[in-house]
Amino acid sequence: MLDFVLVLQMFALVNPLTSMPFLVTAHSEGANVRKIAVRAVVVAFFLGVVMVCAGPWLFGVFGITLDSFRVAGGVVLLLLGIRMVTPGQEEERLPDLSDSAIAIMATPLLTGPATISFVTIKAFELGRLAVLSNLCVTFVLVAAVFLLFSLAIDRINAKVIDILSRVMGLFLTAVAIELVARGLEGIILTAAARHQQGV
Repeated sequence: MLDFVLVLQMFALVNPLTSMPFLVTAHSEGANVRKIAVRAVVVAFFLGVVMVCAGPWLFGVFGITLDSFRVAGGVVLLLLGIRMVTPGQEEERLPDLSDSAIAIMATPLLTGPATISFVTIKAFELGRLAVLSNLCVTFVLVAAVFLLFSLAIDRINAKVIDILSRVMGLFLTAVAIELVARGLEGIILTAAARHQQGV
């Protein structure tokens, strides 16, 4: 049931490193970093579970095919990957309040559009139970990273975090291209089959 490749993909997609600046800011303001991190992980995990359970059902409601969703999800994932690899020059405005940090970290940073798209596609392909079990492992790893970060926050090198985040962004870009390619292939094959039936 446990798929290490899938866990790695979801971990890279969730990418807890992108949330580190918010924790650093919260720490500098005297907030409880560990408490913020735990709450953000719980909220993000809950959102992921909801999408794994409801995502495939939404396909029927909106009349969406898996291949078209692969392309759409791949594009979103590609944009996120590119943004991680080549971050903009302007710094994002960091929240002053703990509740704001929790909300922003939970979504869109941890469970954003790209994560939602990916887990929905995987739930459709592999089944809800398989994705849920791997999602649980992924968020346990994310929680562990946040815990270690909170314990060593005074000694963490921001440059190292930035480099690791860019490497994950490159990995996500490759996953995104694969999703788009598979989606386009499916759409083309389906269109060709319909054309042959119509002839």
